[in-house]
Amino acid sequence: MPNVNRFTPRKHQALMAALREEIRTGRLGPGDRLPAQRDLSAAIGVAVGTIARVYRDAGAEGLIRSTVGRGSYVARQADAFLMAADAAPAAGLVDLRINSGLNMLDPALAPALRRLADAGCQDLLTYQDHAGDRGHRQAGADWLNLSGVDRRAEHIVLAAGAQNALILALAAAARPGQAVLTEELTYPGLREAADMLGLDLVPVAMDGQGMDPDALERALYAHRHAAALYTCPTIHNPTTTTLPEDRRRRIAALVARHGLWIVEDDIHRLYADDPPPAFAALAPERTFFIASMSKVVCSGLRVAFLAPPEACLQMVLRRILATHWAMPPLLAEIAALWIKDGTAAGTLNAKRAEAKARQAMARAILGKHAQPTHAASLGCWIDLGPGRSSDRYVAAALDDGVALLGDASFRALPDQGRRSGLRLGLGAAADHHALRRALDATARLLTAI
Repeated sequence: MPNVNRFTPRKHQALMAALREEIRTGRLGPGDRLPAQRDLSAAIGVAVGTIARVYRDAGAEGLIRSTVGRGSYVARQADAFLMAADAAPAAGLVDLRINSGLNMLDPALAPALRRLADAGCQDLLTYQDHAGDRGHRQAGADWLNLSGVDRRAEHIVLAAGAQNALILALAAAARPGQAVLTEELTYPGLREAADMLGLDLVPVAMDGQGMDPDALERALYAHRHAAALYTCPTIHNPTTTTLPEDRRRRIAALVARHGLWIVEDDIHRLYADDPPPAFAALAPERTFFIASMSKVVCSGLRVAFLAPPEACLQMVLRRILATHWAMPPLLAEIAALWIKDGTAAGTLNAKRAEAKARQAMARAILGKHAQPTHAASLGCWIDLGPGRSSDRYVAAALDDGVALLGDASFRALPDQGRRSGLRLGLGAAADHHALRRALDATARLLTAI
């Protein structure tokens, strides 16, 4: 309990200072649960509205995470990192936390800008259709075709990156107070989006093949207020598993029976040589399909293509109007240019080849510790098994000059999750020498601890 009471001046500032200090000194550690707002209010004599404001502001700072019905918890250090992904790494640190897209192989920007200037690009400064320019949407349709998703240009909308597309899809598929089911370990940006939209996350158990359909069926019956299923079925983040076709068909049937929407985040799909059919192909009438340029072309090209169910297209357009009006057309024009002239496909092929080389290195060094995955996966998952805390490995690796992420950063709910593991982003290291050093250090830790 903080040393603050009803007589303390500037109670909000005093409580924020006390919370920061207790986290800084370690008195409150990552994952520790904070008192319920009303309990803390009654114990120290400070209005519950003040307590609620403190918890809200602490969440905005990344100090704590709050989940409806489960309470508030001190955030992991990894969570704070994810909220400031542009933070410069310490000197000598090999940072494998970010799932980077091999930036050293990005296409040259200057020639594209010169081509746009020569062709005349003043119209890119004018208002655009909410869904995006017709030519840009056609480029998106062509890009989705590479994933086996057949959509007409008028059924595709542009978004400012996959995170923006995810928010649009969730805002169209669910209302505040409803639930979204997802893998028990999931993309951390989903938690942020769900928190902003007032949605409850429901974790679904996984095994070595991805989401367990039996566990999903139980969750569907237990959570009747669920509106959508979010999934990353191909080279899943973080476990790198790819959901087999038979499971996809069973999951699609379950979701249809219960009347849910599917939000399919398939940004790694193009790294897979022969992936199973997308949910957007199996159940197009209820699937929001997200494809992004950031992971497969270059991370700064914040362009994503969202293919919603036809019945939800108008709702998505309203959500675009409410959030950002339209995708900035200059980035969309660059993306469309690179799709049309083959630069995007050529970059993808080069990055896929490099990803295979890095994945082969990881498998050779980590051996049995690495979870089996696709040969071109840019991620590597290490399943630690029961009774082994990933926090211990993350801390030891940092002492050895390597930054990793543990399972706590990916749990759909902070106090739930059976799987303990580490996620390595193989694309983040500047070169093979740095990556080998990080992998060697990780292998030593896995043997020693």
